[in-house]
Amino acid sequence: MKNLFILLLFSLGFTVYIALLGNVGGAPAGTTGGPGEETCGKSGCHATNPNTGPATINIGLDIDETAYVPGKIHSVTIAIDNPQNAARNGFEIVALNAQNNNIGEWILSGEYTQARSANGRNYMTHSEDGSILTTWKIDWKAPASNVGTITFYAAVNDADDNGGRTGDNIYTTSKRVSAEVTSSVKSIQSITDISVFPNPVQQIINLKIGLTEPTNLSGQLVSLNGQIVGQLFNEQLSNGTHYLSLETPPNLAAGLYLLELRNEQGGVKTLSVLKK
Repeated sequence: MKNLFILLLFSLGFTVYIALLGNVGGAPAGTTGGPGEETCGKSGCHATNPNTGPATINIGLDIDETAYVPGKIHSVTIAIDNPQNAARNGFEIVALNAQNNNIGEWILSGEYTQARSANGRNYMTHSEDGSILTTWKIDWKAPASNVGTITFYAAVNDADDNGGRTGDNIYTTSKRVSAEVTSSVKSIQSITDISVFPNPVQQIINLKIGLTEPTNLSGQLVSLNGQIVGQLFNEQLSNGTHYLSLETPPNLAAGLYLLELRNEQGGVKTLSVLKK
């Protein structure tokens, strides 16, 4: 009886070990840390809280970091800088629309990534061969029409390769992109002139907008990782040139931000703002 108990205990331990080791071949679907999702750290795979280590991660989209073209195949890059172990890492990424529904199409190619799906969402994650990388490049086909803002959510595992649950670091990030198409340009074509000054700014953003017709516009300040850091205004502006003085959020950290202007038809105009 004792030998049977030891055998069962060994089998259970071996099963758990294999399950943990299996993540070398890809993350479980639904662990990007995006809306309604946990990460591998919170769900018990690696027993750690996200974003507590010294590394940084980022998501890149082609050369243009802020726009997608409907129907186009874009190159999406996920990278980790300053990992604790450059030879054992992993990732998972998902693309969602404003309603947090799956959007676009991941295109499987090469031996370093693989596709997974769960709860109506499609994911890309690393393969076993891809776990030795610190940068992963994937093709993603944008939806055929302008569906508004799309957000990529990604989680990266920076593993210490000890074969256990401890010592690993999990990082999460997101990236918001808007459509760059003719229809968007037409829907905001009432803007004839636009500029921000001074740039860099300290606290007050002076925004100059020239309009050919009355237009409802909203303005928000967005960080480079897609987080909205300030809602600046939402109002109708009449014909003519307007000078708006906008206060940045209190204690906003120095760095580069995007000032997004939107109209009711989904048109977007983006300007870069450098905060001192």
